[in-house]
Amino acid sequence: MDAIFLAILAIVVLGIIVVLIYLLDKVNRLEGASALSAISEVVTGAPAAAADNGLNGLTGKALWDAVCGKGAGANLDADGLASLRKRYQPILHKHILTVVENGAKDAQAGTSTNPTPDLEIATLRAKVESWLPPQHVKAIYTAGYEAASNPEDIPRLAQSLDETCATLYARAEIELPPTPYSGLVFGATPARAEGAEGAADDTGMADASDTDATADDDFDIKPVKRN
Repeated sequence: MDAIFLAILAIVVLGIIVVLIYLLDKVNRLEGASALSAISEVVTGAPAAAADNGLNGLTGKALWDAVCGKGAGANLDADGLASLRKRYQPILHKHILTVVENGAKDAQAGTSTNPTPDLEIATLRAKVESWLPPQHVKAIYTAGYEAASNPEDIPRLAQSLDETCATLYARAEIELPPTPYSGLVFGATPARAEGAEGAADDTGMADASDTDATADDDFDIKPVKRN
């Protein structure tokens, strides 16, 4: 009888030991995952969730600096930097068009805001925080705002918008889309590249999907309304 009791007791104790070992292993794995997440955040300067955003885990000003060949971009070889710029191109395109649209909407609503350099841009992979130099963001916003307020100034604003966009693309070392941004927004400027689409008709603007820089087919910016 004593032998049976001791055998049962030994089995119970063994079971408890196996469960404890399993629980300790689970705790160690969870702690390891947490540590890796913390290390990723320290190294990349971004949360681990942003590490797979399609842009080397970069966001905000760090992303802009990298595209311009500074910061993290300085550590990339020529092919890596070219790849990053190609993936960043639709982010830049969306950022510019959204700022113009925000300016036009504010003018039509009779309000005015000071645009911030940061803007959340949705991509197929993730939402990315985009950053552009504040002075250029202000110029782009003003173009949209003043065009909606004073359509007669569109020729002057179109030139200002194109110059600002050309500066941003030059700093990022990304090729400008074939149709100037003034053509996309105001529908009044001829295409830059030979054989590209001409100016849009007077009722709207050229569809942004005609350019190589378009990110999503469902992205659209409404044309500035003319009185």
